[in-house]
Amino acid sequence: MKILHPTDFSECAEQARAQAIRLARAMGAEIILFHVSVETPLYAEGMMAAGTVQRVYEAQRKWAEEALEARAAETRAAGAPARWKLSRGVPFDAIVQAAEEEGADMIVMGTHGRRGLEGLLLGSVANRVVRLAGCPVLTVREKK
Repeated sequence: MKILHPTDFSECAEQARAQAIRLARAMGAEIILFHVSVETPLYAEGMMAAGTVQRVYEAQRKWAEEALEARAAETRAAGAPARWKLSRGVPFDAIVQAAEEEGADMIVMGTHGRRGLEGLLLGSVANRVVRLAGCPVLTVREKK
């Protein structure tokens, strides 16, 4: 069994990872930690050399790889087999695609529970994943 755990490295995502670990230990599942880097245009990009922009994105990628490996090591130490995967793109699309590619049996992810105007403007990655994923999605609401 495989559990895909998308993370944005927030406290909410950490709470979801704890739930994924509990489930993985109970079901003998592997956890795939997954992060989507969003390479949005930098506001000052027009004034920056192309190489500078690429270095910013490369630093972001390197930091994400190190953070994913650290969390994967913690997850393995907690008794659940784990590996990680990094992608670029639109988060909900990349998560649904990764679940399909990996043959995930379940997605366990955090949700910030945004409502009203904030939810409308920012959207909900978790909501879109729930609607589009081909496997069950367990959302873990952020504890305030």
